[in-house]
Amino acid sequence: MTNTPTIWLTLATSLMASSQVMAHEGHDHSHWTSEPIHLITALAVAGVALVIGITLFRRHNKTQPEK
Repeated sequence: MTNTPTIWLTLATSLMASSQVMAHEGHDHSHWTSEPIHLITALAVAGVALVIGITLFRRHNKTQPEK
C-alpha cells in the first residue's frame, strides 16, 4: 500500500472539516428528528469503517505468502 500517508491525510482532513460543516444555527439537538439522524449517521460511518476494515484485511491476507 503505497498511498498510506495520502489516505491518512485525507481522512484526517475530512474529519476536521465535517464538524465545521455541521456547526450552524439550524443544528438543533432538541428537535425530535435529531436522535434518528445522528443514529443513521453513526451507522453509516460504522458501515464505511467496516467495509474499509474488511477490504484492508483481505488485501493484507492476499499479499501474505502461504506457509
